Amino acid sequence: MSEKPDRRDFCRQSMMGASWAIVGSHSFSLSILGDADGSFARRGEKDSSQATGLHLLTNPNYEVGAKLRLAQFIRKGADPNEAETIFRRLNDLEPQRWVEEWTRLATPCETQGAEFAAKGDRERAKAAYEKASVYYGIAKFPVLNHPAKEAAYKKCVETYLKAAAYFDPPLERVTIPFEGHEIIGYLRLPKGAKRPAVVIATGGIDVYKEERDTTDLLDAGLAAFSTDMPGNGQCPLWYTPDAERFYSAVIDYLEKRDDLDAQRLGIIGRSYGGYWAAKMAYVENKRIRAAVAWGGPVHFTFQETWQQHLQEDKTYLWPFLDSMVYAHHVQDREALKTNAPTLSLKTQGWLNKPSAPMLVINGAKDPWITIQDLYVLLESGEPKAARVFLEDGHMGGTPEAGKLAMQWLKSQLHG
Repeated sequence: MSEKPDRRDFCRQSMMGASWAIVGSHSFSLSILGDADGSFARRGEKDSSQATGLHLLTNPNYEVGAKLRLAQFIRKGADPNEAETIFRRLNDLEPQRWVEEWTRLATPCETQGAEFAAKGDRERAKAAYEKASVYYGIAKFPVLNHPAKEAAYKKCVETYLKAAAYFDPPLERVTIPFEGHEIIGYLRLPKGAKRPAVVIATGGIDVYKEERDTTDLLDAGLAAFSTDMPGNGQCPLWYTPDAERFYSAVIDYLEKRDDLDAQRLGIIGRSYGGYWAAKMAYVENKRIRAAVAWGGPVHFTFQETWQQHLQEDKTYLWPFLDSMVYAHHVQDREALKTNAPTLSLKTQGWLNKPSAPMLVINGAKDPWITIQDLYVLLESGEPKAARVFLEDGHMGGTPEAGKLAMQWLKSQLHG
């Protein structure tokens, strides 16, 4: 097997000189972004917003996705007025300006966190650091395809871990040696539990482990090991057909821990990370007892037909294909046409092989991951549990989907 490029080496190289880029005024080359002409307009169109005075919430190229993202960021904890002001101030998605705007909100929160920590005010320090991490997380969104976004993510991790020092139950930052590098994960155990079942939480393409709240697993009495999927965050691998070895190494580690019952092991993959939950249900069918593939691709999403659909999508705000280009570590969208189909579980021959018990969830109107990928799992191999939210979008788009996933995991892993 040929040597694969390590993600962290790539990220470190792209970070050279970027420690000041997060607040500086230097203009970086945009050649690493997905649009061949370097444009940030939707679907490669030239953006005339500066000439017309339009902004993200009024420009037809952006407004649908901008309104959805604004609401999402507010739900994550961004101040509604400050967030809307940024969306109205920006007239395109140029990454340097995007990062600078959100960093201006993050920096005071980080300063407040340090001040509260110095006074011994644990709760307020935690809240301030969490808020800073949220803003830095938005700054790096959706993927790390620019040096300024790399710098923002570094701050997102830093402030998250400062907040995590006050978590109850506590968070343990775990490092696992892996192919000359390391796997990084965040482990939390439910209060009062002795050797609880454990669930690997992973995915998606634009949500990293610092942004993934695992209290739903803790509330279900399950330990949570949260880690970035291949192709994002601090994972050392890209989103490649053989990256399942990353999760096998995580399982090897969890089996060695005396404070966990890894005989009751589950995995939940959200969004683009749902792919890895489904694949691991086949690859590790002897060691995984429950797998939730929640809104993930399997076969059809990777095909050129669906990629053509994604070229017309306005709901993601950024081109979703560019996030795929980054995660798959390919040159451009043209290369993605050839690369993405190699990920297909159908093409790889997994779908009729034995699998661990699997729950598959998605919304029928998902604009990014086709609902056909849920059905292809149901139509092949061993019987699976499934829930389709007929009137909803990505991942079911409702709190009921999350509750269902937790209930199912609890029923599979307890006892």
